[in-house]
Amino acid sequence: MLEIEKTYLVKNIPDNLSSYNSEKIKQGYISSTPSPLRIRQKGNKFELTKKLPVKENDYSVAEEINIPLTESEFNKLWPTVEKYLEKIRYQIPLKNNLVAELDLYQNNLKGLAFVEVEFESETEMESFKPPSWFGKDVTQEDFSANSFLAGKTLTEIKSYIKIN
Repeated sequence: MLEIEKTYLVKNIPDNLSSYNSEKIKQGYISSTPSPLRIRQKGNKFELTKKLPVKENDYSVAEEINIPLTESEFNKLWPTVEKYLEKIRYQIPLKNNLVAELDLYQNNLKGLAFVEVEFESETEMESFKPPSWFGKDVTQEDFSANSFLAGKTLTEIKSYIKIN
């Protein structure tokens, strides 16, 4: 599946988060970069994922290969994880049938928030006008990748970004 997305820092967390659908996500990385192998628990779904860049030095488009796992398979693979993170993802509707996926990181990354928007085409992505609560576009920044953030603390990544 082709994934076309942009990632932003968050200027302001929207009010009434409890009114939006949300899921807890726990994800770990079995291999290191480039293109690390990820296992994820999202609610009560489990999967193994490999993201392959489509264009060199462009993180906005990737081929994403997902393999469903059972909970038992996930639990057997989890001890092989080198680093992991946990977050709560809120699904916030936007104009033009788009959805903002607001990730509020937990534990060692508490206080960090990113928002991603997935698109049907690169043309749609290029014409996107972010809402005022979005911050800086960090799609092309290494620090916006969950594989970079996993295993780090908020203090460790403050030198890379300004927390709003």
